[in-house]
Amino acid sequence: SLIVYQFAKNLVNKGAKVIFAYYPDLVRELQNSFGTVKLEKLIIKLKTVDILILDDIAREANTAYIRDQILGPILQYRCDNNLPMFVTSNRNFDLLEKHLSETNNLIDTVKGKALIARFKYLMKEYELKDRDFRSEKF
Repeated sequence: SLIVYQFAKNLVNKGAKVIFAYYPDLVRELQNSFGTVKLEKLIIKLKTVDILILDDIAREANTAYIRDQILGPILQYRCDNNLPMFVTSNRNFDLLEKHLSETNNLIDTVKGKALIARFKYLMKEYELKDRDFRSEKF
């Protein structure tokens, strides 16, 4: 997260419009905006911003509505318009696909695979291995 955050700051300093969102907080904000004009405005911003960075995806409780009506259309728009996107997660693409397939008691692997295909179109997977600096005492 820290590396991607510093990357985002550098992009902003070069004039790019960037949204850096902690994904569980973003999901909560989207859910709290259901039924308001704020929801559609936020979705449009997420679709059209120069660079979208979603931090810590797969920490949220996945819902069919967020997956199918929010995340899916955002990813599709960004694919169609070749807009860059970055995602951080503690899960690789295979585990992320499993997470995105599962909502409540339902499993829809087709939808999980479709979202991962868009992720793979928009970004490459890199694994960073290091110690957890948050657990160290200063």
